[in-house]
Amino acid sequence: MGNRILAYMILNMKSLLKDKIPFVWSILLPFVMYCMNRNQINNEKDLTYWWVYMILCAYIYGVGLYALELKEAGCLRTLFSIDNSSVVFFMGNLITQIIFSLISVGLFNLIVYLDKRFSFINMLLYSVLIILLCVPVAFVGYGFTLVKTVHANTINTIFSILLLGMFMLLGTDSQLNAYNPMCYIAEVAIAPSKSGFALYGAISVIFIMIGCIGILKFSPNSNERR
Repeated sequence: MGNRILAYMILNMKSLLKDKIPFVWSILLPFVMYCMNRNQINNEKDLTYWWVYMILCAYIYGVGLYALELKEAGCLRTLFSIDNSSVVFFMGNLITQIIFSLISVGLFNLIVYLDKRFSFINMLLYSVLIILLCVPVAFVGYGFTLVKTVHANTINTIFSILLLGMFMLLGTDSQLNAYNPMCYIAEVAIAPSKSGFALYGAISVIFIMIGCIGILKFSPNSNERR
């Protein structure tokens, strides 16, 4: 199975390298927001929100939504010739996005290091922790493939608005941040508590279960649409 997952991962990485716009955009927007708020950033932990945004975008767009787009386009039959297994396909996409997140966050951290001279090792450790904490989001994102009546473009638009809105909200004192998933994930990483870990664990189990259902029910056949 490892070789088949590696084959998917290599194929996905080649696709990412050819289409450089998502890669550039994943760094450009956080960098612009960083420049606008750089005076309020005093230590490595203050960068947590930027890392959470970048990683959530990678997992949501690059795993579940990516699979749904390929399914609608009717491309999966060719891809599944590598291995007719939805588990292998999912794992290949997940590992691709973990690597993509490491590269994107690493470049962002390098830019911040050159500007602020924060500890690069600390930034790396915190960002890797958040990459791991956000993995359940990649699973729940695969729940998109269970949706039969909504186009991938519609889901893409909705999440583009939601993710950007949540990211912008982090820079305010709004009480809505109490319901902001980005804020919650950041707090679990930088200010962990027993109750926070318990809630995170419960939500993660639910997300992974939804993702597993999506993986098991996933079919390479394109949905019929009028």
